[in-house]
Amino acid sequence: MIVNPTIAGALTVAACFAATKQWTVSVRDQRRVKHAISQLVRLKQLIDLSQQHRGTSSAVCAGNASLAGKLVFLQTEIDQFIQASENTDMQTLPQWLSFVDHWPRLKKQIQERRLTSHQVIRQHNAMIDGQLSLFDDLSRLYNLHHFMLDNITRLSELCLDTLRAAETLGQIRAVGSTLCARGQGGGAETMMLSFQRLTANGRIAELLREMGGIRNKDLLKILAGQSDKIERDTALLLQTIDQQVLMEGAITLSADDFFKTATRAIETVLNVFSLIINYAADNHAKLN
Repeated sequence: MIVNPTIAGALTVAACFAATKQWTVSVRDQRRVKHAISQLVRLKQLIDLSQQHRGTSSAVCAGNASLAGKLVFLQTEIDQFIQASENTDMQTLPQWLSFVDHWPRLKKQIQERRLTSHQVIRQHNAMIDGQLSLFDDLSRLYNLHHFMLDNITRLSELCLDTLRAAETLGQIRAVGSTLCARGQGGGAETMMLSFQRLTANGRIAELLREMGGIRNKDLLKILAGQSDKIERDTALLLQTIDQQVLMEGAITLSADDFFKTATRAIETVLNVFSLIINYAADNHAKLN
């Protein structure tokens, strides 16, 4: 069959145009995903700062004046984060607006020492819970809920579950640091810590099950050994709580030492978040 040269030429041009359009859309999608992941990583930095501020401010309000300088530093870091977030996508979301409304009032109350340690922890818990909801909202805004690491593992869910596990440990850090700073067990904080200890055990076990269910062989290689590290560092934290903090009477463990033990466990969990999100950022083109 003889093909009209004019028609053949038109078909070639159309095919080239379609291929170019598909390539342009693909590049645009890749840039969108990379930008979305970078914004989630940035929001995680705010969550980290807020968690550290909770533990530090609760210890200061309990009488540990040695952490006052660190408290001022963390407040400045959070203020700068808010200023740097002007004209970003986060500003369109209700949870962000709630945070920037709450933060100045909370900071002032802490600076004026108008809150008890218990009140400091409760207000921070609510604020950080809102930030975790913001993480989920931002994932949905960027359509990352469809980003799959394998045929059963959703990026946004695994990352959020990792952050929630770390947040449970962060609450333990705040309450335990408060008790150690006070140097006395008993009361509402001891009951709260006992409950948080059980909650953390369940959260960590669930995270480890999720990590064990990953089917992506490349990601599994990157995460090799991380489950053992999480188990080791959280076990040390829980042992410290049982033997040196959950007691009636005098507590001799320093707030600083407890803070460091808890922080080590938190950072081990958050390292998994970093490994996963960095893998997604580097491999998003072939994954989706």
